[in-house]
Amino acid sequence: MSKLAAENELSELGVSRETFDLLERYVSLLDDWRQRMNLIGPKEMDHIWTRHISDCAQLIPLIGHEKRIVDVGSGAGLPGLVLGCHAATTGGHVTLIESTGKKCAFLREVSTLLDLPVSVQNVRIESAKAESVDFITARALAPLPRLLDYTNPWLSQGATGLFFKGERWQQELTDAADCWTLSHETIPSRSSDTGVILKIEEAHRV
Repeated sequence: MSKLAAENELSELGVSRETFDLLERYVSLLDDWRQRMNLIGPKEMDHIWTRHISDCAQLIPLIGHEKRIVDVGSGAGLPGLVLGCHAATTGGHVTLIESTGKKCAFLREVSTLLDLPVSVQNVRIESAKAESVDFITARALAPLPRLLDYTNPWLSQGATGLFFKGERWQQELTDAADCWTLSHETIPSRSSDTGVILKIEEAHRV
């Protein structure tokens, strides 16, 4: 997918031209920093718009405007910084939780240079203070049972979980059912034939 095609697809998701401009700057900074540290795989920049930016932007119409979001295990900022670029033009705030100091340095640099409404916490998820937010997000972080353990402090305060899951998502739901009762919706991924976004409205330990 070319950048122009990506812009058209993102426009269909409700991404404004102003947000797209911020995403372009984010991608440029990511390309610069990944040559100095292991932010994403060496070949991932070849597919950055399809495999990562457009994929993460699927959350934008689900989240809407002026929301408080926590992204756990933020890594290179996918989806946290993508949502931060959206919040910069529509309102809201995104908290990024990442345990690796070097990755936090990158997240803070991008947030500062792009003037994003983003804060970065350099802590393990288990040590983070869980405040009341609208949404909690995670991408490629952990199998669902463990992910629910990580995010329950926010879910139990009313946050809605939006979790990217790959082809094993049905098995992960089965595994989670041993310990959790879930109110959830599965949203087919626009960028993967086998992946979904799991929307968790409620999660209660069995």
